[in-house]
Amino acid sequence: MENTSANRPIRPRLRQAARCAGSKTEQPALGTAGISTDGFLRQCFTPMYETGAEMPKRSETEGDFFKSLSILKKHYSLDMIAYRKLPYPFNILMAGQELNAKLKDEYRFRELFIVKENEKTTITVKESLRREFSLYYIPVLPVYKMWQIPEQQSCAELLTAVFAYLYIEAGLSYYRDEDTYMFYNYEILADWVEDDKDSADEEDYQNQKKAVDTANLVGDFVQQKMMAEGFRHSLDTLIDNFRAVTDFETLSLAIAKNTWRIWQTYPDATLYSHASNPCNLDDEDADDFYYADNNYVGMNEHIGFVASETDVLSDSLFRMVNDDFNERPSFQEPEITTRFGEKLPQYADQLACEDQLLELITDLCSLFYTQP
Repeated sequence: MENTSANRPIRPRLRQAARCAGSKTEQPALGTAGISTDGFLRQCFTPMYETGAEMPKRSETEGDFFKSLSILKKHYSLDMIAYRKLPYPFNILMAGQELNAKLKDEYRFRELFIVKENEKTTITVKESLRREFSLYYIPVLPVYKMWQIPEQQSCAELLTAVFAYLYIEAGLSYYRDEDTYMFYNYEILADWVEDDKDSADEEDYQNQKKAVDTANLVGDFVQQKMMAEGFRHSLDTLIDNFRAVTDFETLSLAIAKNTWRIWQTYPDATLYSHASNPCNLDDEDADDFYYADNNYVGMNEHIGFVASETDVLSDSLFRMVNDDFNERPSFQEPEITTRFGEKLPQYADQLACEDQLLELITDLCSLFYTQP
């Protein structure tokens, strides 16, 4: 699989067909029917077109295209009409049109490109998740509060183990780590609170200052729990020993079981295993969120842990984040680009782990939103 840039699509320019002239012969006399012409209605005629100024040469394109198409059809197990014998480039256009329709999927968005590289023409398919851009922020304050109540500590331990998997194994960013986007934003909020100390109402200042201190406190507390040696590896034992009583605990147990299933199914995968590179940055720059900040919204910026979604800082935090993201031209997402130049194995959903992780994060956020 290779990341490649697509050539300009091959599209003929249609021209108006000549109008048929009316018949000048006399109407024939009625009689027995001659040879039937019903078959005319069953024939397929190619439309008229003009060759574009940058039309690729047939000798350099046609053979490579249909060889690549053959590899693609086997990869996706597709049955298609044979277009090879149609006039060029109409045969490629018709094949591309049907291929676009056949590649449509309810859960995946696929883009089709014709790419020419090193004098060879191949078909390339870019596949991503059918998900709208969203902020996937998991609040840790609810779990911190549960740790302070003896009757809820077993549930708190279970959910913290889920957090530990997402943080350490799946690679989600944590707002108390200094090299993260959210650490930077919380620092800005803390500076704003102190800068407005003299002009703000004393009660407002104290509430905001307390929220900043609480965000730091709960973040450090939960992080210390997550990082305890061997803690995340006890998730299966915690699941076996947990006895759900309330609806909240039942949902928590279901989330923990799903987490364990994902971990066992994809033991080496992270959320960023197939992260796209929207601006084609070098690897070094793509890993630097300060650089990416000026180009696209990184997955490590809109997915991760925050202190709370309901405290007095939340409105300012999310308004600041949204204003920042609205200035970015694109965003990073799980993405697979497959170039069909050589024989490939049967299609397998390589984005399944990322899709399930995002669904897991959504379930966690919904759990805390409905928490009594």
